[in-house]
Parts: sequence; structure tokens; C-alpha cells
Amino acid sequence: MATQTQTRPQSRQGESQEQSNAVPVIAPSRLPIAPQVAKEFDIKPTEWRVLVDQLYPAAKTVEAIMMALEYCRRRKLDIFKRPVHIVPMWSSQKKAMVETVWPGIAELRTTATRTGSYAGIDAVEFGPMIEREFSGEIEQWENRQQVMRKVTKTVTYPEWASVVVYRIVAGVKCAFHAKVFWEEIYASIGKTDLPNDMWRKRPRGQLDKCVEAAGLRKAFPEELGNEYAAEEMEGRTIDHDATQAPIVAPKPQPPRPPRPAPAETVEQPRDEAPKNGGGVTIDGEVIEDTAGEDSADDGDAKRAADFAFFDELRERLARAASLDEAEDIWTELDPLARFEGDDDGQRLCLNIKSRAVQKFDDGKGEQQ
Repeated sequence: MATQTQTRPQSRQGESQEQSNAVPVIAPSRLPIAPQVAKEFDIKPTEWRVLVDQLYPAAKTVEAIMMALEYCRRRKLDIFKRPVHIVPMWSSQKKAMVETVWPGIAELRTTATRTGSYAGIDAVEFGPMIEREFSGEIEQWENRQQVMRKVTKTVTYPEWASVVVYRIVAGVKCAFHAKVFWEEIYASIGKTDLPNDMWRKRPRGQLDKCVEAAGLRKAFPEELGNEYAAEEMEGRTIDHDATQAPIVAPKPQPPRPPRPAPAETVEQPRDEAPKNGGGVTIDGEVIEDTAGEDSADDGDAKRAADFAFFDELRERLARAASLDEAEDIWTELDPLARFEGDDDGQRLCLNIKSRAVQKFDDGKGEQQ
């Protein structure tokens, strides 16, 4: 008995020692990094994990992280201090959501400080508070159906904000005044007039950052030029004149093979496939070939971009952990605006979302 009593603790101690000596296994990153990218930017696997999972968890592509790395390398900035932000924006030219890189307000402050002539800033002054109702139609899910509901939000915000930035010019302290108006700069939800959550919850804080950025641009034009901050660009649309940041479009992917129709009945965009046989069926939807309307190359490129968008929408909604997260993804990608004027494309996006959110409805039913 004495021998058995001594043997068991030794066995546990040995197991404990083996466990303590075990090498921890790091799970693969959600955005795997290519060896050539790691070599180019001298990034270790653990550092890449920090960038992808902690600093930029909303980034959808490796290219977006690479743009942020390249921006910081050119500007000699420490990316782990998050001086830049990855902002998804709608490109009116590409007719798609693209990821862009914009400096945060901290990067503008750093650039101004590096000149050695930055002489401080006054406290931001706010105009009178205004209370206003904003209305707009947004998509909501009710009884497993996509419906448009008119939403009205009451927001109290300062009419304007002003600030004075100082700079030493030829030995003289000079003042540079800036003033911005809340209604001209706030970020909205989609194409509605409704302010997004950040601008509703922090009307002063967001306006504070924007007016400071405007003041720094006035005081240091040769350093900042027309460089807008991420806080100013959120919710904006890139037009053909926008050149401040590079745009990375989704990688074109070949059309996916036809899938069997789902068990549930899905409304088809037409009774039969196009007579010319140019249509492609995915997710139970027939997507019409528009190559006859444009050149063959343009038509193929557009179709490839559309299929890439469908894949992205499907995959991101499938990863959503809650209905609220799914709604946030839907609002961010804004598929109905992406396929404005394209009934087939809009219907397919709605069907993709309907299937994705069904798991949340089924979960509620099981709990009940």
C-alpha cells in the first residue's frame, strides 16, 4: 500500500511536467499570410495575428492589411500603434464595396509634431445644440422576411465646431482657424439621412476629431495636403476624383458551378433561363449574361466581380455569430445599393441573407 501511495503522486507529477513542457500550438490566422508577404514586411506569425485579430479585426482581405503596412512603412510609423484605419467604402466607379486605408487623427497629430513647428491647439468650441429628427427606410427582418421599415431617430448635436491650431512660421506664432458643421460631415446609414450609431452616440466626440483634422490641414498643408482622416471618411462614397488612398477590389473569381435548388421554395427572377443560354444559376437564381450590352472583356470582368461579391456576402453572413452581427454585415456591404437597378442581383442577395439568418430563427424556436 505504501508503494502504491508513493507511485501515484509521482505519476501525476510526471504528467504535469510533460504538460508544462508541451509547446503551445497557435491556431492559423483567419487571413493567412503568404511567405513572400511576411518576408517583404518582416512580419512574424505572431505579429501578423496581432494585426489581423486585434488591430484590424474587420479587415476582409490580406491586401487591406498590406496597404496599411505599406502606408506605415512609407510614413515611418509604427503600425502597432494603429495610426491608420481600414475603412470599407462604396466605390461609385467600381460599383462595389472596397477597402481603403486612411490615417487616423493620431497620425495627423504625429505628422504635425514631427515638423518641429507645431505650437499647440486651443480647446474646441461648439455651437448651439440642435435637436432634430432623422428619418429613413432601412431593412429589417420580421418573421423570416425582409421588410423595409421607416425609422425615425431623434439626435441632439452641436450645430458646428471650431478650433484654432498654432504653428511657428518664420519665428512667429501664427493661428489657423477651422470650422465645420455637423450636418455637413456626419456619417449616415447607407443612402438614408439617418446618422450611424457612432455619430448618434458621440456627436461631440466625432465632430471634435473632424474639426481638429481640418485645422491641422490648414496649418500644415505641405505635410497633410488634402489628406482626410478616417473619422471624416466613414460612410462616404469614393468618386472618380478620389485619389487619397489606393483601392483594392475583390479578386475576380470564376463562376461557381450550378447548385441544386434548396428545399424551400425560392422565387426565381424569371420563369426560365435566358434563351441564349448565357445565364448562370447560383443559389437557385439565374443571373443574366449582360455581355451583349458591353464588350466581352467588360462583361466578363463585371460578372466575375459580381460572383466575388456573392461569395463574400455568403461567407461573411455564414460566419456571423448573431442576428445583430448579420445585420451589421448587411449594412456594411449594402448589397441593394451595390445592385441598384439589377433586380436579379438584389433578389439573389436577399435570398443569401434569408438562408444565412434562418439559423438564428431556428435557434430561437428550439429554445422555446
